[in-house]
Amino acid sequence: MSGRFKGLSDSQWDIIGPLLPRPSRRVGRPSPDLRRVLNTILYIEITGCRWCDVPVGEQWAKRSTAHEWLGHLQKSGTWERVKDGILCMADLANLIDWEKGAVDGSFFPR
Repeated sequence: MSGRFKGLSDSQWDIIGPLLPRPSRRVGRPSPDLRRVLNTILYIEITGCRWCDVPVGEQWAKRSTAHEWLGHLQKSGTWERVKDGILCMADLANLIDWEKGAVDGSFFPR
């Protein structure tokens, strides 16, 4: 499924940002802007585009940085914690009707 995505709004970032780890300082490499990294990862996920087609601009990270961080977030379990945190917040705010919910895992082979 393809869609449009122009980057996280400030209110979306206020929810997701605290769920992400702080980048560690590595010698010789500056810490990435995780909002830009997440914008780039979400752009790929939402639009279905190829990594080589990631847009270039102020709100996007370099594709190599975003790709590296996607692997890090998956391996560390952070991606799962972010999903669980967002679902928990939405549930507490009564934004989810669990009787009408459906999950389609066809895009995530295990």
